[in-house]
Amino acid sequence: MKKILLFILIPLILFQIGIVEASTIDDLREEIRQKELEIKELQEKAAMYKQDLSVTRDKKNTLQNQIDLIEGRIRKLQNDIYLTSAKISNASLQIEELSLDIGEKENEIDKRKDSIASAIRALYEYDNESLMEIVLAKDNLSDFLNQVRYLESLQEGIQKELTELVSLKESLQSQKETVEDKRSQLYVLNNQLYNQKQIVNSEKQQKDSLLRETKGQERQYQSLLDDVLKKQQEIQQDIYELEDKLKMTINPDALPEARSGVLSWPLDGILTQNYGITPYSKRLYASGFHNGIDIASSYGEPIRAARDGKILAIGSCGRYAYGNWIAVSHDNGLITFYAHLSGYGSFGVGDNVSRGTIIAYEGNTGYSTGAHLHFGVYVTETFRVEDRWYGQLPLGAHLNPMDYL
Repeated sequence: MKKILLFILIPLILFQIGIVEASTIDDLREEIRQKELEIKELQEKAAMYKQDLSVTRDKKNTLQNQIDLIEGRIRKLQNDIYLTSAKISNASLQIEELSLDIGEKENEIDKRKDSIASAIRALYEYDNESLMEIVLAKDNLSDFLNQVRYLESLQEGIQKELTELVSLKESLQSQKETVEDKRSQLYVLNNQLYNQKQIVNSEKQQKDSLLRETKGQERQYQSLLDDVLKKQQEIQQDIYELEDKLKMTINPDALPEARSGVLSWPLDGILTQNYGITPYSKRLYASGFHNGIDIASSYGEPIRAARDGKILAIGSCGRYAYGNWIAVSHDNGLITFYAHLSGYGSFGVGDNVSRGTIIAYEGNTGYSTGAHLHFGVYVTETFRVEDRWYGQLPLGAHLNPMDYL
């Protein structure tokens, strides 16, 4: 009676476990689907905030418009934070789903192994009997032929089980690699979330500082603006003259060949100003020369290392020149330079970074008329950083970044 009950209950228990596991996976998949809908909605809001910032930026530079611009950035950045948080949740759910799938595959592999082992043991028992012994043990030829067909079926079954076992192991390995990729993404997203929160705090501090300096008065703001602009233009001329001398020291034979693909584009955006003398640079700089290229996307967007390298220097020129900046040295005699940043990635000087790693975020610090990335390329042996009254000024013999992108 006990055997009969076990015979009935065991399959029932296994069936119920299967329902629970299936239900858990189905629930996870539904959560993932909902989270992906949330991400899509937040991405649509991000596009809206980006457009709003573009409109606000083009307005006349008054104190109120500047405050509106900062508040618009904060709203956009807070939406970015919600978006990053949603991506973190989604990645966590996907890891959980994959882990359940991995557990099921490992159980299935164990079952396949047991099945193969049982079949091999059965074959081994028959292999110990000679063909004559098998013939004599059967009452008629029909039984003997059935036995032969059974053995053939057993062998085919073993081959099928082995094929499915190999397929399961390959699928399992692929899923384990996917989990590792998702965990790496999760690490990056958590760092990004932390950095985005820091940028929001910085924007709030900037707003408070601006209101303190101007005492909320338009006249005070315009006076401050005129004073800053005058000093910015003087600093830009100083940079031009110093770097013009450094360019004379370049050894052309030591430069890497100018060819496309040496560097990757550091920001997914549009080219708003080229290298050299441009219509825009003639209006902005006394020298009329622009020592890098400008790429614009949207305030707070991730900026990525253009090539494998090492963080050489991190600094700030305050509200002058390059604002917040970072320099990365590479193995080919070049240094890439990223300026006007709103914030940095989770790296310090001396840290190695890979091509495509987030090292900073698009901003509007320093001598900048709108959110963008100033991207420069310097010859390593000429690069240096000088301390000035307004911060750390990077200098070097610059090259046209477009020759290497």
